[in-house]
This record gives sequence, structure tokens and C-alpha cells, in this order.
Amino acid sequence: MEEQEKKKRIELEQDMSWKMYQILTITACTANLIGTICNFCIHGTKLPTILCGICLLMIVTIGIAGWTTKKVQIPAVLIILILVWFEFPYLYYCYGDASIVYLILGVVGLAIFFPRNVVIVSFAVTLLEYLVIMMNSFERPSVWRNMDEAGKIGTTLGSFVIVGVSVFAMIFELLRRYEAQRKQLLSLSEDLEFAAHHDPLTRLYNRRYLVNQVNEWIRKPEKNFWIILMDVDDFKAVNDTYGHGYGDDVLREAGRLMLEEMLGKGIAARFGGEEFMLVFEQDDREQVLHSFRNIQDGLRRYSQNTRQTDITISGGMERYEADKQLDLLFTSVDRKLYSAKNNGKNRIVE
Repeated sequence: MEEQEKKKRIELEQDMSWKMYQILTITACTANLIGTICNFCIHGTKLPTILCGICLLMIVTIGIAGWTTKKVQIPAVLIILILVWFEFPYLYYCYGDASIVYLILGVVGLAIFFPRNVVIVSFAVTLLEYLVIMMNSFERPSVWRNMDEAGKIGTTLGSFVIVGVSVFAMIFELLRRYEAQRKQLLSLSEDLEFAAHHDPLTRLYNRRYLVNQVNEWIRKPEKNFWIILMDVDDFKAVNDTYGHGYGDDVLREAGRLMLEEMLGKGIAARFGGEEFMLVFEQDDREQVLHSFRNIQDGLRRYSQNTRQTDITISGGMERYEADKQLDLLFTSVDRKLYSAKNNGKNRIVE
């Protein structure tokens, strides 16, 4: 189970990395393509257009490399470096406040895609670079800031749309990942709780859970109930004759019959090996005997249908009365099971 959960976790992380990489490459390529076209329309083949085109070519090349190999960690870091340390500061220097949202996107991308062991240092370096660029843009404004009103509005709206879509896509995917991991943790918690209380072969409760439950019942005043300790007759001979695989099948079928019979009546547990214990919550002797016979008949039918033989079961039953100690209760019912075994098997002793 542990290996299976580890495999699921790795697959989830790989799937997440791949989807985040897809978002990164698609949005980066689309934004740079739009930026190159817009710069060409505004400035022609001047420096802003050339630099946007170069960034586009580099991101496309790196993106294709990661897309084809599915090894995305290094390509993602390279794309982020191009965007965060080169293109975004340049865009801010060129266009000023109209493109400040790119700096925010750069910080978000850095936090998401950079390796955890260097992200703090990278953030400090990036912040310092951005501060220097901002101060420099105030002292020596770029010649490209001298746009008309329509150009400023277009640049601001374009920046907002590109950054908004990118941030939304990344946050949406991160939240999807969080939800998937939360469901996985809940499932794992339920599996662990089930494993702690149940026998893996028969799916019945285990002995630890049964003892705890009986102790809870014993604490209730004037609580009387019945228990049966039962054992598959000649189980070693079943294993020797038909193999351990069939022996496990017999135990599983016995467990299924007990679960079905005890529904709403009490609990069934694998007590150890081929021994089982039923604890009936109600003080009804006839119901106890009827349930035992149903399980006997069901196991006999199963063995007849699968191996044309009679596999039987023996049991001892004991009534709990107030102030009886649990160990004495189990000792008494064990003696009665032993008596049933020594007196012909395929029976129950009260």
C-alpha cells in the first residue's frame, strides 16, 4: 500500500509539473508573439521588436525541447530566467507603469517554477534588479515611453490581459493540484484507518479492534451479549490437499458469510489464523444459533460448489454477563470451541 501511494504521489507531481510547464510555454510564446507583432506595428524593426522576437525564438526553442523530452524542470527554469531577469525588466524600462504588471508576474513565476533550494536567493536577486531598473527608469526614461494616448492604453490593456490570463491559469492549476492532493490524503487516511482495524485477507475486523469494542460494551451497565469463537475444521488438511491459495479463498468466503450474517447484529472479526469471533450486540440466544448455522451451511455450499467436498466449521458460544472479566470470557469460549473440536467437529458448544 505504501509503494502504491508513493507511486500515485509521484505521478500526481509529474502530471502537475507537466501541466504547469504547458501553461508557462503556451502563455509565454503567445504573449511574446503578440508583443512582437504589436511592437512591429508601433516601432517597426527597432530594438523593442527585435528583443521581443529574440525572446520569442528562445522560448519556442526551449519550450519544444521540454515538450518533446517531457523533462521540464530545466527548460522551465530557463524560460523563467529569460522572462524574469531579461524581458520583464526591459519591458518596464521601455514602457514604464503600463507594463509594471509584468514584474508582478515575474515574481509569481519565480515562486512557482524555480527550485525550492534557490528560490529565496533568486527572489532577492530579482527584487534588487527590479528596484535598480525602476530607479534607473526614473532618472533616464526610455525613448520608447513617448507614445500617444492610444499606444499607452493599448500597452496597458495588453499587459493586463496577458498577465491576468497567465496568473489565472497558474493559480487555477495550483488549486486543482491542491484539491487532488487533499482528496488523495483523505483517501490515504481512510485506507490507513481501515488497515488499522481490519484483516487484509478477509476484510473482517481484526482482533485489536474487536477487543477494544468488547471492552466498550463491558463498560456499559447491565450490558449482556453473546460471543462465538469459531474455527474452520481441519484447515491444515484443506491447505495440504487443495493448496494455500484455495485455503485463502475459504477464509475469504467465511469472512464474506460472516459479514453478511452479522449486518445489523454485531461485529465479526478474524481472531487469528482460521479462527473467527462473532460478537452479538443483542442478548438473543436463538439468533446466535441461527447465525452460526447459516454460516455453516454457506461454507458447506461453497466447498461443494468449488471442490465437491464438505468444509465444516466448529464453534463455542458464551454469554457475557455484568462484571465478567474479558480474559475469562475468552478463556471460557475457547474451552467450548475445543470441546466442539474434540466431540466430532461441525458443531457448536454452549
